Amino acid sequence: MKKSILTLLGVSVALYGASVTIPPKAKDIAITVYNNNLAFVHEKRAVQVKKGMQKLVYEGVALQVITPSVVPAFSGAGVTLYSQNFRYNLITLGSLLKNSIGSKISFFTNGEQPQRLSGTLLSAAPVVVESDKDGKLYALNAPTQVIFPGIPSSMITRPSLVWRAEIDKDATLGIDLKYLSRGIKWKSDYVLDLQEKVLDLRGWITITNNSGATYENAQISCIAGELHEAARPVEYRELKTMADTALPEAVHEESFSGYHLYKIPFRETVRDKEQKQMLFIDKKGIAYRQYGKAVNSYFENYGVQKLHFSNVITFINSQKNHAGIPLPAGVVRMYQKDSAGEAHYIGEDRIANTPEDEQLKLTVGTLFDVTGEKRITRFIADKYHRNVETTYEIRNRGKKLLDVKIEENIPTYGTKITLKSSCKNRCHEVKKSAFVREFTIALKPKETYRFTTEFEVVY
Repeated sequence: MKKSILTLLGVSVALYGASVTIPPKAKDIAITVYNNNLAFVHEKRAVQVKKGMQKLVYEGVALQVITPSVVPAFSGAGVTLYSQNFRYNLITLGSLLKNSIGSKISFFTNGEQPQRLSGTLLSAAPVVVESDKDGKLYALNAPTQVIFPGIPSSMITRPSLVWRAEIDKDATLGIDLKYLSRGIKWKSDYVLDLQEKVLDLRGWITITNNSGATYENAQISCIAGELHEAARPVEYRELKTMADTALPEAVHEESFSGYHLYKIPFRETVRDKEQKQMLFIDKKGIAYRQYGKAVNSYFENYGVQKLHFSNVITFINSQKNHAGIPLPAGVVRMYQKDSAGEAHYIGEDRIANTPEDEQLKLTVGTLFDVTGEKRITRFIADKYHRNVETTYEIRNRGKKLLDVKIEENIPTYGTKITLKSSCKNRCHEVKKSAFVREFTIALKPKETYRFTTEFEVVY
């Protein structure tokens, strides 16, 4: 049995023959990872070659390589490239059995004193062998009882590009290879530590590699933005992976071709079936505002309705505010310490790609201590005219001063619209558009505030 394993591992000469040159592992690798399960791979290798027609077998490319994107370049000798094949029929015990059906193999019989015999493999599941000795059919208890004479010509140990090429002289051939691959993606995740007046923000780059290849000591870059691609009729299934250790290092960011490029300042190995996390933002002392917000888009005359207020925090992503870095889209998980100094998870939200100097708004959850109702106190409507008055009552049952916002989205369009309200003193009104206005009220602890709004539309 040990001999079969050794035979399985010794594939280079048996699989390709003496005329084939197999380049070694890449010495210089760079990968650029995009948000949409796509990566650009650029690597360089070198190999000793002889003059003449031959096959160059480039082992270890990604299993999900997009073959039309492959761009090889050669240096050190003149190379005429005639064809390219992508071979990905990888060796497993199951595939080895299937590809050896009809072939001569050796096997051990069942029982406590197994005999080694030779025969023809007829079936892989279950394993059935026709013995050369007596012509009988043997159904084996386990596929490991089979001893293979070698690797079937259709199989390979690692995904490989096979080039048929003519080389004009003996030389050290340099190979510069570029290709796109599915199965590699990245995302950004954020941790926000909320304090009394400021917040701290950390951002992590998470790279997930399910491409089928490992990239040793690679220069890694990540591009944030919506990359345009031609429509694909086939959907690629993504696999779940386990997380790896985090590396708290600085990441260089720059504007690049309408996107933002985040370049890891050190080389790192990205293994297949692995997640890798790297710190790319660590900002402290960012000033923020916190308020509660309710939205009213319903103005039919159906009595009293409860108001629910989201807990919103907002800050400016500027250098003046101790931030000022383009933030890729991702999930922000928020934490805050209690009076004893214990940190607690308080909610999460998702942000879109956010440039520098833009405002971010994050919804933490729903405010517990702010309650209120709205009621329609006047409703006049016919096919030419509508006049609606709404009365709001808002209560702050907490112990801190809090800004509360109510946004009205008036759902009626006409040739003329008139807006009124009783918002005054600590109530501030902003007209956000012709049919949207927002009221901000500074509510003291244990305070109740009432005001009315009115709109009149002529059709």
